[in-house]
Amino acid sequence: MSTPISMVRLISFLAISLSGCNDEQPQQGVICTEEFRATTLYVPGALLTESFTIRLSNSDTIRIKGNADFLEGYYVVLDDNYQAKLENQQDNFRFIGKRGNEVVVQENYVFKADQCHITKVSGKN
Repeated sequence: MSTPISMVRLISFLAISLSGCNDEQPQQGVICTEEFRATTLYVPGALLTESFTIRLSNSDTIRIKGNADFLEGYYVVLDDNYQAKLENQQDNFRFIGKRGNEVVVQENYVFKADQCHITKVSGKN
């Protein structure tokens, strides 16, 4: 027989475990972690004046707000904010970084997403 404290712990554990899932679509039987996933790229030298990622299949342009403020020299290529648009799919992406009008970095990536997170399949670290 469970004690009331054990039941409270179990209910708390389940509530915390489920809180990481996408609230827009309730998922039957899916338990997501609360982590927030992001793939970053280190670009040496002066800070980029512009950076964005393009989903190659539909030309969707993803701009991460405050990307240059993340950590000097590191830029977010894609993060879990894009999970809902990629859910249960895999696609090709290209990160582009500029200094002024000059493109100084172009890197190709493949990402996939499940019901909870994006995952980098291939691409530069």
